[in-house]
Amino acid sequence: MANIELIPYKNPSAYRRIAAVAWNPPNDPHVYGSMEIRSEALEAWIQKKRTETGEKITLTHAVGRAIAMVIAKHRDLNALVRFGDLQQRKDVDVFVQVVVEDEANIGRADLSGVKFKNADKLDVAAMCRILKERAGKIRAGQDEEFNNTKSSLSSMPGLILRPLLKFLDFLQYTLNVNPKFLGTPGDPFGSAMVTNVGVFGLTIGYAPFFPLARCPIILTLGCVEDRAVVDNGAIVPGRVLYLNGTFDHRVVDGYHAGIIAKEMRALLAHPERLDEVV
Repeated sequence: MANIELIPYKNPSAYRRIAAVAWNPPNDPHVYGSMEIRSEALEAWIQKKRTETGEKITLTHAVGRAIAMVIAKHRDLNALVRFGDLQQRKDVDVFVQVVVEDEANIGRADLSGVKFKNADKLDVAAMCRILKERAGKIRAGQDEEFNNTKSSLSSMPGLILRPLLKFLDFLQYTLNVNPKFLGTPGDPFGSAMVTNVGVFGLTIGYAPFFPLARCPIILTLGCVEDRAVVDNGAIVPGRVLYLNGTFDHRVVDGYHAGIIAKEMRALLAHPERLDEVV
C-alpha cells in the first residue's frame, strides 16, 4: 500500500529539475522570510467565528486554513523531492505543532502535533475541533500514536536511533511504503507546517526543517502587537501580526515565496475569504 498518493509533476522548469538534484534534502533551515500583516479585521473575524460556532478559534487555525487554500490553488507548491525529481502530493495536509509542557523540568517538555488531512476541505471551526481533541489527548497521555512513537524512541541509543530514522525516511519517502506496520505514522508532517511562537512572546522566529520530513513550508506566527501604522497617509494606532516562513528552496524559491506572501496577506487581511470553498 502506498504511503502517499502521488501524481506526476508535469513540465517542471529547467531550474526546478536542476534544484532537485543540486542539493541534498534539507538538514538545516533554508530560505527565510517575514512580513507584517494588519490584523484588526482578522481578530474581529475570529471573534465573530467564536460567537457563531462556540469554538475557541485562534490565529493558528486561520493561518492553517489560509496556507491550505494557497497550496490547493497552486499545486506546484504541494511537492516533494524523490529520486532526484519533484513529485506532487495529491492531498493538501497541514501539520500544527503542539507543545507538551513540563513546568517541573523544561528539558522534558515534548513537541508533537496534529496533521489535518485534506486541510483545504476543512473550515476553521473543524480545524479547531480536531486540534482541541487531538491536542487534549496528547497532553493527557491518551494519544496512542504519540505514545507509541515516544515509548519506542525515547529510550533508544542515539547510535541506533539515527540509522533507524534514516531507514524510516528511505522507506516512507524514497520507496513510498507506508511504515504503519512498524508502529510509526506515515508522512507525519504533510504539505506544510504551522507553529505559533507568539504565545511565548516572540515576534520573529524561524522553525527548522526536520531532516527526515519532506515538508517544504513552515509558517511561524509571531505575537500580535500594537504598532503605529500608516493608514491613508496618516500615522495611526494599529494591530500587526508577524508571520515568518522557512522554505525548502528546491520546491519554493523567492518567486513562489512571494506568491505565498501575497496571497496569505490577502486572505488574512480579508478573512471572510477564508470561508470560501476551495
